[in-house]
Amino acid sequence: MHAKLNNWTAQFASPESEKAYQAFVAERDQQNNSLVLLVGLPIFALYSVLDIGTLEVWKGAVLLRSAAVVLCFALLLSLRADLFSKKHELITMIAVVILGLTINMIIYKYAALKHSYYVGLVQGCVFTCFLLRISFIKSVLAMTSFLAVFTAIVYAKAMVGEAYLQVIVLTTMVIVCAIGSYMFQRFRRNDFQKALIIDNQNQQLNVLLDDVRRDHERKLAAMNMLVHFVKTPLHQINGFSEILMSGLVGEENTTPDDGCVESARYIKDATTNLSNSVNRLLTYHRLDEIERQNEFDNVSIDEQLCDFSDMLDSDISIKIEGSAGAVNTVPVAVKTLFESLSTFYNDIAREAPSLDIVLSVEANAAAWVIIRDNCAALTPEEFLEDTKPLTKIDNYLTSAGSEMPMMLRTVARAAELIGGRFEHEPLADGNVFKIRFLHDSLTSRVEPMSGLKPALAG
Repeated sequence: MHAKLNNWTAQFASPESEKAYQAFVAERDQQNNSLVLLVGLPIFALYSVLDIGTLEVWKGAVLLRSAAVVLCFALLLSLRADLFSKKHELITMIAVVILGLTINMIIYKYAALKHSYYVGLVQGCVFTCFLLRISFIKSVLAMTSFLAVFTAIVYAKAMVGEAYLQVIVLTTMVIVCAIGSYMFQRFRRNDFQKALIIDNQNQQLNVLLDDVRRDHERKLAAMNMLVHFVKTPLHQINGFSEILMSGLVGEENTTPDDGCVESARYIKDATTNLSNSVNRLLTYHRLDEIERQNEFDNVSIDEQLCDFSDMLDSDISIKIEGSAGAVNTVPVAVKTLFESLSTFYNDIAREAPSLDIVLSVEANAAAWVIIRDNCAALTPEEFLEDTKPLTKIDNYLTSAGSEMPMMLRTVARAAELIGGRFEHEPLADGNVFKIRFLHDSLTSRVEPMSGLKPALAG
């Protein structure tokens, strides 16, 4: 688009650019002009009261005003037709010229210069330039018609001195309003250029956003492909290492080689750790796909806790009190949250933990699941490190052990996805984990499920 403006017309120098601008503003300008005329014409008609109180022969002036208002209303109604709506600027200018000529005719036939009816023409200039949306050229033509006819009329009057003064005042107002119209039209076209630039930038941003979405899909595809090609060899290695260990320590082999047994056990443990890491990393990244789908439904927190208790190992004791009802959230994310939390406790089942869970609902539509355990206490620093998003991990080699701790990290990511949060408080003999579920609305409360007994084992 050619952005250069014509210095004389305040329009785009390029016909194509001006045509695009007119198409952009046509509908809004027509609505504005119709509304302004709809308000302005009755006001113009009400000036008949002034005619009656000022002029000796007022009936002719009132008749002229009435005729002008009726004619302008007819022009206003014509804008409803498609044929005339395309020419709304020209029709609006004709209506303004008719109103100006009406005031001049009243001055010529019924009013004296001392009545200062030229103020109506000054108001007409302001009305034309700052309320209506017509081009600079058309507004100048309308105001020039006011001034030309008024000048011819006042010089036909006897009061020459008064005529000079009123013509000078009206000329000054025409010039000021013309300058205002010129600047206004240039400003509107400059804003149009900025709108085009913003629209073009938005289109570019949409392209970049599409690239990001495609990168996201490629990342998930790569993760799925990784699992597809890695899982089978891992199962095979794990199975054969189990057979190897059985052969080395079986009844037939009474003198097993400790080094071979240890090597086989190392292969098996490393394979298991690698398989767990791959699966847990995939679970964490699949939450990104869940976030993109953004599918909401009512989820019963009590039912999720019941499933959570079933996923725990049999040597983990659990006690559940209260009820959290149901929330409108992302079901898959909630399911992933409790699955990851159960895996976290199953991984430390050698400590034979016991869990005390309290469910509650806040008045501000938030449901809380508070878990108190007797496991080894995590320090605030350890919890922060174990829940840090993968995108913020500074050093991937700082993790102790053979696996990247992913379970609490996945719980925190799932809690973030459903609009809640995951908190931790260390105790002298354990931990308190708090999970907050929050969304638009909290659905009706449900009674504690019969399957959630005061104390459950497994």
